[in-house]
Amino acid sequence: MTKWQCKFEDVTAKWPTRQQATLKNINLASSLIEENVKLPLMGPSGQGKSTLLYLLAALKWPSQGQITWTFPDGKTCSWNKNGLSSKTAAWLRRERFGFAFQDNTLSAHLTVPENIAYPLVLRGETWTVARKAAEKQLKAVLLPEESIKDFMNSFPSQLSGGQKQRVALAQAMIHNPWVLFADEPTGQLDYHTRLQVMNVLKNWVEADINQHRLIWVTHHHTDDLDMMEIDKFLFIEKGLCQLKNRLDLENWKRGEIQ
Repeated sequence: MTKWQCKFEDVTAKWPTRQQATLKNINLASSLIEENVKLPLMGPSGQGKSTLLYLLAALKWPSQGQITWTFPDGKTCSWNKNGLSSKTAAWLRRERFGFAFQDNTLSAHLTVPENIAYPLVLRGETWTVARKAAEKQLKAVLLPEESIKDFMNSFPSQLSGGQKQRVALAQAMIHNPWVLFADEPTGQLDYHTRLQVMNVLKNWVEADINQHRLIWVTHHHTDDLDMMEIDKFLFIEKGLCQLKNRLDLENWKRGEIQ
């Protein structure tokens, strides 16, 4: 079986509204994703964490450079400033990549199961088949004390913040992506609710570490490292990106205080 690979070659990213590039000449080793099943993106605010996530997820094209993904089944996808064909982009987003964001994408007029099922319907599944899959996925994100019956006829407005985020994760996971991207999925939640949401992500990726990878933006730093039981992360600052560990993080924090 082919190993995971995600390679950045001299990647620069610039937003039209900014004169300076957000990320400059980024090179990531192709072994990064193979060796880091759960990979947080950390760093000061406004330094390019979300930009890097969008580049990895093919939601933004680089201003220069090349990005290449190779999946364990040997299939490869590569893009530069010219982007991807609509067919290839659709394949990536429907078959390989899943997305969960701080501002969830739940539709107010759909029930919880309908929200979770909707991505499958867009892929051509019937509502009957999609809802059955959605109920199974919903069970996977519920807490032990929660009953699926309480969610079947509920709308997003009736859920707590943590429940909404877990339902949004179920929606992002419903098509069984190979890579799940999350942009501050717990940014507005208290510690205990963050723990619940992070456990959902942890359980998902560890259910199949050969075919699942998790990449997420976080500003909770040590909390997320503890919750995920990991030590390494990508640190983005001043246009640069480096793989660092917990000791590096503590040194950086002390530098900020001084």
